[in-house]
Amino acid sequence: MARAHAETRDVWPRALLAFAAGLLLFIVLGAIAIKLAFDTKPAWLPFSANTHPEGPQLQRAPRQDLVAFRAEEDRQLKMLGWVDRNSGIARIPIEDAMRAVVSNGLPDWSQHANAAAPNSSCALITAAVPRAPQVKNCQGQSGAGR
Repeated sequence: MARAHAETRDVWPRALLAFAAGLLLFIVLGAIAIKLAFDTKPAWLPFSANTHPEGPQLQRAPRQDLVAFRAEEDRQLKMLGWVDRNSGIARIPIEDAMRAVVSNGLPDWSQHANAAAPNSSCALITAAVPRAPQVKNCQGQSGAGR
């Protein structure tokens, strides 16, 4: 009986080793190219071993800070004063504002919008937001109406 020999035509060892060496060379050259093309050094590392970046400023007493923050908010809600005096915008205590809404009700802005002339809304837009696109429409209306 003849002995069975292993098939020698399936795999060429030299070609397999050449492919593996080429793949390894490609990976190494690719890693070097990426390292040269991109700055891969982390920005958070200190420049020298002697300097250490400062840590975050943590709250030593977060509960007391929250209490103080809410107290400041409450103080501002109860304060009377000007927000923008030139524009006539004032701040009133929140209790007074709630009493005014309860006693007088909310204003009906739809009546004000219907009663206002178109040119008065143009004046409001022009004064409040001079660069708004609607201002161009208002300028066209004011020129046509004259």
